Formats: sequence, structure tokens, C-alpha cells
Amino acid sequence: MLLQTDKKKIEGIIISLPLVHPFKTSFGEEWEKKAIIIRVKKGDFVGWGEVVASQYPLYNEETISSAVSALKEFIFPLAMECDFKPECFDREVSIFKGNRMAKAGVSLALWDLKGKMEGKSLSSLYGGRRKRIPAGVSIGIQKTVDSLLKRISSFWEEGYLRIKLKIAPGWEVQVLEKVRETFPHVPIGVDANSAFTLDDFDLLASLDKFDLLFMEQPLYNDDLYFHSRLKKKIKSPIALDESITSARKLEEAFLMDSFSVINIKVGRMGGVREVLRAASFGKKHGIPFFCGGMLETGIGRAHNLHIASLPPFVLPADISQTSRYYSEDITPEFKFSSPGYINVPRGDGIGVEVFEDRVEKKSILRFFPE
Repeated sequence: MLLQTDKKKIEGIIISLPLVHPFKTSFGEEWEKKAIIIRVKKGDFVGWGEVVASQYPLYNEETISSAVSALKEFIFPLAMECDFKPECFDREVSIFKGNRMAKAGVSLALWDLKGKMEGKSLSSLYGGRRKRIPAGVSIGIQKTVDSLLKRISSFWEEGYLRIKLKIAPGWEVQVLEKVRETFPHVPIGVDANSAFTLDDFDLLASLDKFDLLFMEQPLYNDDLYFHSRLKKKIKSPIALDESITSARKLEEAFLMDSFSVINIKVGRMGGVREVLRAASFGKKHGIPFFCGGMLETGIGRAHNLHIASLPPFVLPADISQTSRYYSEDITPEFKFSSPGYINVPRGDGIGVEVFEDRVEKKSILRFFPE
């Protein structure tokens, strides 16, 4: 196994960033973002990635603690054995089951490193085409409907092209009635984060009257079959998120007619290679994608912009301006280049500077290969 040196090094850095506004979904509320930042160094070049696992196993089975364990014991050593080459890493890491967010964080860092070493942006390495990305915004469950209406109004006035609302049992029909009464023409999608069951088909069908862009992951987080049944009973387009953990799962869902729209998250898919495979399948079959978000820092946000430049990503992404989440990030602030659009960074790799002094200031723990 290769040894770490000053010229070749990989490490994980757990940081904590306070959110400017709490973010609540059907399975919990967050007031701060704890993230694992991956830093790889080869020669004079440094690559950055982000592991988007949460503190608790609510979105999926991974947590920050489980990711740290997998990274130290298995994933970091494999990256070193691959000499920090992303193609080798993405291919060989598939031998390890699960741990997709941990894998993805290292995959992203290695691709960033490759881009910087070759003097190319990630978008160009991936085959991306778009120079700017249409931006949507995701709004969590609020304490009152009035506070929700105020947040919708604020984001719509900022220029966001689509609003996505988190819903949950008891926070759906009456809420959407007020929303549509106030904003009859605003493009709105809803995201349930798998909060509903087979007993809720009629309730979910009743949401059709609100002219939704999509209904995201209404049923079980690992389900394809029951979503295909629900799709036949409702008019609202179904978007799948948690269920699509690989390009193969995307193909299965397509053959089962389980969705109309796909939310792609590189962390959920386990790395860049799997996203590129999914994008190739999506392009071939005309599947509309949008890039989802996990409250990423500027590192993850920059990576998402490059991913969203790929051809199948035709819908507004959950890639908001930095001010949506953080008052001080670890990269320069992302802002609209024109109303509703954020530019894909043009520099080498992720194309943005990482403020290492802020990473250090906000760090809780650093760890290395075992």
C-alpha cells in the first residue's frame, strides 16, 4: 500500500456551519450543517470533495460516523492504491457494498484533482454543455402557513424559477390550498421524502388539483413497484429521489414506468461514474433530470453545478444561492448571474477557491487512512 507523504495525502475534515434558517422535512429539522470535507493532495495540486451524509440515518442508512469509519478503513486506502486516479477509484470502489455517500465524496475530490492537474473544468471532463444552470429552491416545513407564504414570496421575488415545498402527513392539502390561492401561477413541486404509504393513494391523488410540477418520492425510500402503481392513479408527475441509487436502479424504474422525472444526487449514487452512466441512459431515453441538493457547502454546490451541466439535466436544480443557507461559506458566495440562473464555474476542476483558513476555523475533527 502507498504511504502518505507531504506530496501525496488524503484526509477527511468534519466541519460545522450554522444554517441561516432551520430546514425541516418529514423526518427531522436541521439547525446546522455538519459535513465531511475530503481533501486530496498530489504534488502541488489539491482536490476537494464533500460527503453529504447526515448525523442521523434518516435520509438513508449512512451517517457521518459510519462514513468516517468506512473512509478511514477501506475507501481512503483504495484511493491511494489507485494513485488518486478517479477512473481507477470509481471502478474499484464498487467492490464495497453501500457507503455510497462516503464513496462519492472521495470520487468528487479525485475528479477535482484530475481537472486541476489537466487544466480542465469538471464540466468539460464530464461532457457538460450548459454554461449556466436554472435554479430552483427547496423550502422546508414551516411553523405556520403564513411563514411559508412569506418565504415563497421572498424566494420568488429573488428570481428562483421553481419552488419545491416539503410536505408530510398533515402538512399537504390545506397548506397547498393556501399556497395556490396566494400564488396561482408560481411553478411548484412537492417533496414528501417517502412520508406516505399505500393507504394514502387517494390523498395523494387529491393533490392533482394544485397543478404540481412533480410529486417527489411520496412513498417508501427504496420502492419502485408501488410508485409505478401510484403513477397510474394520479396526474401529477412522480419524481424519484431516494429510490434511485444507481444507473441500474434508474433502468429498472424506467422499465417499470415508476416515474416521470428523476432527481439526481451524486452522493446518493455513489460517485461520478454512476452519475455519468445514469446521464447516458437519461439522454438516450429522453428522461428529464434535475440536480438535487443536500444542504451542501460551497464545495458540494460547485460540484453539483458541473453535474447539472450534463445534457439530461433540463429542469431547475436544487442549487440555490449561498445566502439561502449560509452567512459565511468555505468558498466564495454563489449568486445569480442573471435572475434565476447560476453560472457553472469556469476554472480548473471545481473552478472555485476553497478558503482553507475557514475550513480550519470551522473544523471539528481531521482523520486519515488507517
